[in-house]
Amino acid sequence: MSNNVQQQFDVFLSHSHFDAAIVEKLGRLLVDSGSFRVWLDKWVLVPGNRWQQEMARGLEEAKSCAVCIGQKPPEGWFLEEIELALRRHRNDNLFRVIPVILPGGDETHLAGFLAGRTSVSFGHGLDDREACHRLTCGIQGIQPGMGPSSVPASSPELMELEGKLINLKSLRAKELIEEIIFLECQRRLVDQYIVK
Repeated sequence: MSNNVQQQFDVFLSHSHFDAAIVEKLGRLLVDSGSFRVWLDKWVLVPGNRWQQEMARGLEEAKSCAVCIGQKPPEGWFLEEIELALRRHRNDNLFRVIPVILPGGDETHLAGFLAGRTSVSFGHGLDDREACHRLTCGIQGIQPGMGPSSVPASSPELMELEGKLINLKSLRAKELIEEIIFLECQRRLVDQYIVK
């Protein structure tokens, strides 16, 4: 990658058009929970522009690429995207290519160079906290460590807290609130949850 290309995105979501809906949900999770800048074709491509050139540019402007594998093997332009991402990694080893097995996805489709990479599996659904944590760490290029605590994700109180924290992070990411206000509100929300 040339040094004059500004990296505008944390992750490029590469996927088959068959998996577009579930990948968009994954993209929303990444934006909401981690305040990541996500390149997703549906969100970035301008109608009327040449999409192949825009997608290639998106791969150049991203710090990592999550290759989302569903039930069908990669083919067509999806396969070309994977090859472009792997070529970019060969030229820039800081660029990470992360295989992501979608819910219901088939791991046997991790052929070639993707098979030799540590993958993230959402076999239990997109609400799998461990998989979300591992993907987040992959995007950031850090070790996942022990991962999230085993607090039940189905607790209504916890789900309400998570929703409020996500909204709060979104406000901070959009620079609508100051950092000090964000931290104080975050502390109060967590304190209220712990006291219950």
